[in-house]
Amino acid sequence: MKTRMRFVKCGSMKFIGHLDCMRFFQKAIRRAKLDVAYSKGYSPHQLMSFASPLGVGVTSDGEYIDVEFYSLPELSLPELVTYLNQFMTDEIFVTDIEIMPDGFKNSMSLLIAADYMVVEKEAGVFPENWQEKWLSFMEQQEIVIEKKTKKSVKEVDIKPHILAWDFSMDAFAKKNGENYGTLHCDYEGNSLFMRLTSGSETNIKPELVMQAFYAFCENELEPYSYQIHRMQMIFKKKGE
Repeated sequence: MKTRMRFVKCGSMKFIGHLDCMRFFQKAIRRAKLDVAYSKGYSPHQLMSFASPLGVGVTSDGEYIDVEFYSLPELSLPELVTYLNQFMTDEIFVTDIEIMPDGFKNSMSLLIAADYMVVEKEAGVFPENWQEKWLSFMEQQEIVIEKKTKKSVKEVDIKPHILAWDFSMDAFAKKNGENYGTLHCDYEGNSLFMRLTSGSETNIKPELVMQAFYAFCENELEPYSYQIHRMQMIFKKKGE
């Protein structure tokens, strides 16, 4: 039985890496005594995978993990969410569980985009008149950056991969047909909302966009001066 869980990662837990996050889920599921499925072989492990590992320091309301079970308790899915969260924390917790159909491809292979909020940690972090400059930035025919891969550094035009953007969360949500609800982000202030191409083939991180924007503005980008918050992931729908 394959499931897809949506979860929040916020607060101090943003500083734990991908592998520690996986261990957290493994231990929570063991403590909950759920009938999780294991791989075969000499070193069996729980069958789980993340849609897209979250970078250290990034918070999120829209993380997804696929977990396979032999069986589930006789609870409704909302009740199962409540039960599992008893074994988690208020900085990593599940908000939804969906049972996936037979033949379901893992979430990583279906991921096509992700929605982000980039927010100032302190007033004045963004360049002066940053909204006007952003408009000029996006009017360019192409936005070429150097993207590092495991084997090389290559030039990539990221403009086609900035699929949508706005300065207002309400306008951004309406534009994309989403309802983000209340975000678990530690900061409020000037914010930029972006939908970026994401997935195994092309993965554009908001850090790359911000580096290109600051270079366009001829401003020095101070490390850790803004907070990135992933609001949602977008997956291919059946038939696409």
